Amino acid sequence: MSAQILLLDKDFRHAQFIRSGLEKEGFTVMQTSHVIDAKAHLRDYPIKLAIVDPDFGNQENGMDFIRYTRDYYPDTRMIILSEKATVVDRVLGIEMGADDYLTKPADVREITARLRRLLSRMNSYFRHQDNNRIKFSGFMLDRSHRHLVWEITQERVTLTSREYDLLLCLIEHGNRVVDRNSISSVVCGRPIQALDRSVDVAISNLRKKLRCYNTADNLIRSVRGSGYCFSIRYE
Repeated sequence: MSAQILLLDKDFRHAQFIRSGLEKEGFTVMQTSHVIDAKAHLRDYPIKLAIVDPDFGNQENGMDFIRYTRDYYPDTRMIILSEKATVVDRVLGIEMGADDYLTKPADVREITARLRRLLSRMNSYFRHQDNNRIKFSGFMLDRSHRHLVWEITQERVTLTSREYDLLLCLIEHGNRVVDRNSISSVVCGRPIQALDRSVDVAISNLRKKLRCYNTADNLIRSVRGSGYCFSIRYE
């Protein structure tokens, strides 16, 4: 098993113990004690699962990280690992976006079992997807014929060739930030240049076309200083 796991825990020694156990089970573990580093790992690596200690007790807030992950990387599954064991804490953690909740000290075997269960659910979903057709938020993208359909009315969404390529690029990096330079390579066929607004214009035009059909979901999010994130909810 080669799934990459993010481990965010303020207790370095405890995290080292968990990491060692998980690596023996075949997981690749990225360990950190800082929320800002954890966010960078989400941006830079294909993190499928995260184990999060929400109890930092300082300016860094584990619950904020959970909300951030759910908003920008909704395909990343999260397990809270906390010293708090009340029903209220458990409910709050799940409502914030965690998929599971364990209390310290937790046995590595139980953590492994919960991680494998989450992975199994994720893999089961993707095994049943048609590689040529991607359904999300009421749309269906047909990669064989390079078109987008609003499934509610079966209406074909008019996209230029560049807009289609841009949408496909964002979807393929679904729920992860795509930097403006990468988008420029798709839209313009070259790296982004100083004072170049072509990426922003292309994003704006694509947003308008998607919002003509789906007004409820904010599908394309701006991430300040980084680029854009396509918040895809697969169907």
